[in-house]
Amino acid sequence: GAETLVGSEWQPVTLNGESFAAVKDIFIQFDQDGGYAGHGGCNRFRGRFVTNEDAILFGPAAVTMMACPGEISEQEFGFIQALNAARLFKRDGTSLDLTDADGVAVLGLRQRDAD
Repeated sequence: GAETLVGSEWQPVTLNGESFAAVKDIFIQFDQDGGYAGHGGCNRFRGRFVTNEDAILFGPAAVTMMACPGEISEQEFGFIQALNAARLFKRDGTSLDLTDADGVAVLGLRQRDAD
């Protein structure tokens, strides 16, 4: 459940099953209070999440509204859309896979704060 995510920080390595190379720093952190926060490459975002066994649901993200260059803006939008689509998660060490309700990969992440 959430205890496997609490206090961890992740960066995307795949998006919708495709290799993902961020133009700018993109990450998500999971807080102890059921919140998530991160940076999409241009804007900061935050929201709430809930887990139940292998299910995960991200609440709507509050996102700052800074203007971004096109490619960065597209990556940021894709990343946040993938979080919105996620319904299942599987953590294996420093890897975290998020899939939609049908089990289709939406986001693959690597833990960036692992000791």
